[in-house]
Amino acid sequence: MNSLVWILAGALILVSVWLSQVVSQWWLLLSILAGGYLVVSGITGYCPVKNHLRKQLGKPKDDDADKD
Repeated sequence: MNSLVWILAGALILVSVWLSQVVSQWWLLLSILAGGYLVVSGITGYCPVKNHLRKQLGKPKDDDADKD
């Protein structure tokens, strides 16, 4: 589950940077927000994206694959 969240965050940042070069520099705000969210999530340990994915995929909250 952790690697899926990291993949989604990385893809979001890459797409945002690409869109900022192709469409508008305002897309960089998405990268800033995603990066800031990753920092806050790392400090607090709370990740709503992971909770949402867990609900969608039907994974239990205490699965062993999620432990670092």
